[in-house]
Amino acid sequence: MGQWKTRKTPPQVIQGMTLGTLLKVLARNGYLVDPQCLGRLAHLVILGVFNSVFGAAETVFNGRKIRRQRIDDSPLFILGHWRSGTTHLQNLLSHDDNFTCPTAFQASFPHHCIYSRLGRRVFDYIAPTKRPMDNVAFAADVPHEDEFALAAESTVSPYVRVLFPVTGNSEYEALDPQVVPPEALEKWKKSLILFLKKVAHAPNVERIVLKSPPHLARVSVLTDMFPKAQFLHIVRNPYEVYPSFRQLWRNTFAYSHLQIPSQQLVENLIFSWYVEMYSVFERDRGLIPEGSLCEIKFEDLEAEPIETLRGIYEALNLPGFDAFEKKVFSYLKSIEGYRKNEYQVDEITREKVACLWRRTFEQYGYPV
Repeated sequence: MGQWKTRKTPPQVIQGMTLGTLLKVLARNGYLVDPQCLGRLAHLVILGVFNSVFGAAETVFNGRKIRRQRIDDSPLFILGHWRSGTTHLQNLLSHDDNFTCPTAFQASFPHHCIYSRLGRRVFDYIAPTKRPMDNVAFAADVPHEDEFALAAESTVSPYVRVLFPVTGNSEYEALDPQVVPPEALEKWKKSLILFLKKVAHAPNVERIVLKSPPHLARVSVLTDMFPKAQFLHIVRNPYEVYPSFRQLWRNTFAYSHLQIPSQQLVENLIFSWYVEMYSVFERDRGLIPEGSLCEIKFEDLEAEPIETLRGIYEALNLPGFDAFEKKVFSYLKSIEGYRKNEYQVDEITREKVACLWRRTFEQYGYPV
């Protein structure tokens, strides 16, 4: 069986682990690292030492202020599977002065993002200027996915499976919170609260907007933690999601593997994660209070961005659309030249997508 292609010297998906958290996930997976991935492990060890030292410094110098930091109890969660347009939607909303989004630097280095905040310049010097999977602009202060921070802090995340795709540990990497051990779920909750406090610690912070694909399956936990939270779900044609997510895995996730999986294993994960995420979301979506959930299609956002955003603000009763419209219009003008990647999907794969992901086609009115 063919092997999934990986880079030799890649950046890591989870850069923010301390040495202790790295050793924890290594132990869960029996310290089974493929020889060709030892360079990646060495990179994580170096980062782990760096994160441990600076994390300890943040605890000493900033810990009291962080613990006392109050957070808004009504965050806005952007829900959606990978490659469904969640990043684009978060980038758009970040132009509203009423919102604050976690930054790439904060999400990448959650243990010390306050103490080491001046390191953003170093981050920009080292990091790529565009994301490898879609050429979207990338920098220390751009909006980013909180999952990277939660994975690094709690080690409870499907992203840990990206590191160990062969052995895995289903309980700690499960999408469904009901499968996660109670003590691990509590650790994840504390990690989320701690990260929100650190984001809120920055000056001029407004209502926080969080975007993480695994949150699609965490509605039961998030509604329990934040009864006043609102949810914005974006869905995209599965025929477009599949090849784009496969490309994401090849161009990003595969760089972080400490074990080299077969192509079939990766394909199975891609298909099964989608099915499980939407199955859990449909099971729990009734827990969201009436008026706190808005659902849109990526295709509508792409074709009529201003009108679609207006509909979001009306559905969730969000203030300040007129001022936001002017800013977001300028942003949309600035990215007019952006072109999405185009993919070719063979007929056998299309049939598999149609069969395994049929529920989404039917639920959201996409033609099979």
